[in-house]
Amino acid sequence: MSHHRRITAAVAALGTTTRSSAAVVAIAALALAVGATTAGGATTAGAATAGATTAGATTAGATAADVRRPSPHWTQTPIDRDDAMLVDIDARSGATWAVGKDLLTGSEETRPLAVRRVEGRWVTTPQPVRFDATLDQVAVAGANDVWAVGGDNSDPSRPKPLVMRWNGQAWRVVPGPSVPTGSFDEVKIAPDGSVWVAGWAAVDGAERAVVYRYTDNTWHPLNEGLQDAINSNTLAVLSADDAWVGLNAGLAHFDGDRWTLVSDLPTDGSEIPSAMAALGPHDIWLVGVSHTGGPEGERPLALHYDGSSWTRVAVPGGPAQLYDVALRNGRPLAVGERFEVNDDIVSSSPLVLEYHGSGFGRVQAPTTAHGALTAADVVAGRLWAVGVLDSPATGSYSPFAAVAGWPVAW
Repeated sequence: MSHHRRITAAVAALGTTTRSSAAVVAIAALALAVGATTAGGATTAGAATAGATTAGATTAGATAADVRRPSPHWTQTPIDRDDAMLVDIDARSGATWAVGKDLLTGSEETRPLAVRRVEGRWVTTPQPVRFDATLDQVAVAGANDVWAVGGDNSDPSRPKPLVMRWNGQAWRVVPGPSVPTGSFDEVKIAPDGSVWVAGWAAVDGAERAVVYRYTDNTWHPLNEGLQDAINSNTLAVLSADDAWVGLNAGLAHFDGDRWTLVSDLPTDGSEIPSAMAALGPHDIWLVGVSHTGGPEGERPLALHYDGSSWTRVAVPGGPAQLYDVALRNGRPLAVGERFEVNDDIVSSSPLVLEYHGSGFGRVQAPTTAHGALTAADVVAGRLWAVGVLDSPATGSYSPFAAVAGWPVAW
């Protein structure tokens, strides 16, 4: 599902971020970059082999907001890849895909990474772009029709948006909008089958938030009203004249002609949306981060839209931020990372929240190792989560994926 927009802590720590989610990135980067220097590695909540599951207990140290109900039982699904990270996952029509990047030559260069589930295992697919590029989002339109977006950084001073499409046999680069520089952080398949992308680009001489719609082999700009916005992080597309975009500084609605900022989120960058999930035009969930400075000042952000206004939803306390939200039986689940600050040493660990009627509460995460969960999606009632783990001993990064199930009656 759609983040970044959802640029993760590890991505930022490697110095390969774009202008996306600048404030969130800076905080997360500090968390992992500093946390990676601490001594001793955390043990995982379950074995790192396929088929290994963890106990379903709630997270240790839970607060009163934590879920008092059955917790998910996680199975980690190994990915035969070293020095890589996953930042998004999406599934539809029996196809499950995750994207991110390989880290080359000591993490100074990157290569797009796309993996798919085939007969119960992750399979890496060959890439048409071999170096200096990343994939940040993936959207499955059909079993043989998958879209992925990111950035081509072959010229670091002038990055370009990267758009790719899987045709059932191979990935092909799709020429993007004609912009001198930019990067895409979001891709969504609309109900009418059109492809929407969002991110930032240089338009009319200024770098700002952009949204494009792809139909009939043509990119159509949908940028009216975004002239003063910094970056488009996440989209919720209900129809051609009903969509939402989460920005680095605010939230805007599209009526078919232009985007209009709403007052439900501040425009000063103190609250940044990272992902949205919609059941319909009157039932939309949003997650992100509310920050006041430094990892210890970060708090998860969650809102719900009922068709007339956005309402804030209670979340557990403590330093953390959320990167994605998915819906299971109409109930939202959010993933991200928690921060721990001890004597100026910052570390992070995966975070999973579940909505329980009056607010979100923490539930069992798939691992207690250092790292973050960057994206999630629900397939056949089970929650998939992907992300990145970092090794404090070696400073290396590894892709992570796990799937969770609940008791049949829940």
